[in-house]
Amino acid sequence: MIKNILCALDGSSHAEKALALAIEMALKFDARLVLFHVLLRNLDAEEIRRFSEIEGLTPESLAEVRRLQNVDGRIEVGHPYDAKGIPSSTLVDVGNHILNAARADAEEKGVASIATVMGDGDPAARVLACAKLEQVDCIVMGSRGLTDVQALLQGSVSRKVSNRADCTTIAVR
Repeated sequence: MIKNILCALDGSSHAEKALALAIEMALKFDARLVLFHVLLRNLDAEEIRRFSEIEGLTPESLAEVRRLQNVDGRIEVGHPYDAKGIPSSTLVDVGNHILNAARADAEEKGVASIATVMGDGDPAARVLACAKLEQVDCIVMGSRGLTDVQALLQGSVSRKVSNRADCTTIAVR
């Protein structure tokens, strides 16, 4: 019996489809829905800017993301600022936006029990750790995320999670 469902979210179209399925499952099984996001530490500033504009982040966050366009390199998290002076709070703002939008969608559709969790680090490892901590029976995630090029080189997060999870894993296309 499915009582706890984890839905991994990164803001991609595949993650949106995974959320829709996870919501349907939570409603059908009267299950608790855990919405999980790992900070998007490996995206370029331009990718985060595009995402932020499409998703309509707060003016303060969007201004910071636009500033990042002028910084060469990637955003690193773990300290208040990375070597180039980029605040980690920007990635947290993006993550909160993703989780809050998913929570609102689930609530609107009638899911009774919802938790939101944000992590930092290797996405596959963090999803697996969250699944264990939250004692989930099923993980639902997109088959592809925002970093498709990296997935080609290192293997996709969904494949890694599927191969290592102790519970049922569904990768949505």
